[in-house]
Amino acid sequence: MSRPTLQQLAYFVAVADERSFSRAADVCSVSQPALSAQLRELESRLGVQLVERLPRDVRVTPAGAALLPRARMVLTSVDELIEIASTDDAMLRGPLVVGVIPTIAPYLLGSFVPLILQRLPGIELFIEELQTELLIAALRSGEVDLALCAAPLGSETLSVAHVGDDPLLVAFSQNHALASGTGEISLKEFAKLEVLLLNDGHCLRDQTLSLCKEIHATTTDLRATSLPTLVQMVAAGIGVTLLPAMAASVEARPGNGVMVRPLAGKPSRRIELAWRSSTPRARHYKEIAAMASSLLTL
Repeated sequence: MSRPTLQQLAYFVAVADERSFSRAADVCSVSQPALSAQLRELESRLGVQLVERLPRDVRVTPAGAALLPRARMVLTSVDELIEIASTDDAMLRGPLVVGVIPTIAPYLLGSFVPLILQRLPGIELFIEELQTELLIAALRSGEVDLALCAAPLGSETLSVAHVGDDPLLVAFSQNHALASGTGEISLKEFAKLEVLLLNDGHCLRDQTLSLCKEIHATTTDLRATSLPTLVQMVAAGIGVTLLPAMAASVEARPGNGVMVRPLAGKPSRRIELAWRSSTPRARHYKEIAAMASSLLTL
């Protein structure tokens, strides 16, 4: 079996991403017939069909889906090789894709992005908002350079910097009985409440559920797709939830119908910035982690 070329792998990834030969050709700055011919050559060399050519669509085959992450990793490794040879250690330059989970993005990026652009004027910044599992997969494949998450991410292939700890507060309706009290809510009192959760895929859901199981608190069958939606359910008196402190000034602002109080034991979520251990930009990424840490004064 002869080896595929990097160009063929790039064409395959472009077709998979665009689900169109014409759009993929535009992305790769090549003619559609040339791209199509190279993709067929790649399929011939590998001995498998990578994409299914439909009248109005292009779909990746099961075999193609299995090989696609590897193709991305190969291209990313080559990009990093070039980067190692050309990186100016004095300043970070070029595209920088930062992935952020949805329960952090709306509350930290407003101050984080301007700080990055001020400190690193040579970069071209892109932001991707993804749930934790998808974000880590995108980080490993090279689709994003940095991942800002709220879950332990350490592994052999990823490097992690601890950015800070984000306390989890009890959020409840302004008409709830808890609104008449002040100070910490005891775990015994919290265990008697109906606790609302986010949908599967959000690490905040897992963190809240873990605490509820530990203290035998009751969770409801209702689920929310986003933190703002969850807060509105709380405001309607459907239940209570755990709200990250970084989100409190937005989601529990005056007039939003929601109040917060600390919970005994002071539970929190660990905020981390992760990157591929193979990157030549590690020193710069540690500086970015320090920038994020300086903003997380909770």
